Amino acid sequence: MNSKTQIEVYKHEAINDLLNRTRHDVDFYVLLVGSIFLAAFAIFNDSVVTLIASMIVSPLATPILTLGLGIASRSWRLIGRSFILLCFASAIALLAAVVLAVALGHNHVADQFISFTGNRTDSFIVAVVSGTIAAYGIMRPKVASAITGVAIAVSLLPPLVATGIGLAPGGITADDAFVLFLLNVFGILIASVVVFICFGAGKVYQSMMRSQ
Repeated sequence: MNSKTQIEVYKHEAINDLLNRTRHDVDFYVLLVGSIFLAAFAIFNDSVVTLIASMIVSPLATPILTLGLGIASRSWRLIGRSFILLCFASAIALLAAVVLAVALGHNHVADQFISFTGNRTDSFIVAVVSGTIAAYGIMRPKVASAITGVAIAVSLLPPLVATGIGLAPGGITADDAFVLFLLNVFGILIASVVVFICFGAGKVYQSMMRSQ
């Protein structure tokens, strides 16, 4: 097998792996619920260490990357599938955060929690760089391990959970947290589309669908 063929085989495997991780299955929701709890208690207890753990565990990046692949391949089916999963997971995170905040009581919610304010331009740049590395890591086996670092660098689930906590009675308004979440989503999405187009991932996905 020559090097060109090996690269094509790896691209197929990488795309299959990404698609398998972007499903409404038990594994996805176990990771999602676990990361929501970690993020919520990190915010309640002002624990950066626990917050980082929630960012590593969270599966929210995969539907964003798959959405990028769908746009790169012009597949409305894949775009719809990944967008619905992202929206559904985000809704669960918001609802679960509200429920946790209400269950734990007003004292927890009213406390000053980890801040998600900051320079929005810087946050967007970090998201773009992180999305570029994540998509590149999917397509290049030698740098696949960098994806864990990306999960720590860009904050997806924590600001979403903070938004939910802010929606609970007595909560602190968390508009900045939700804006940060949206900036990170769009930053990762834009970067992943560009990287997947550059690597021809869209064409590979289209050929995979035709062969089925």
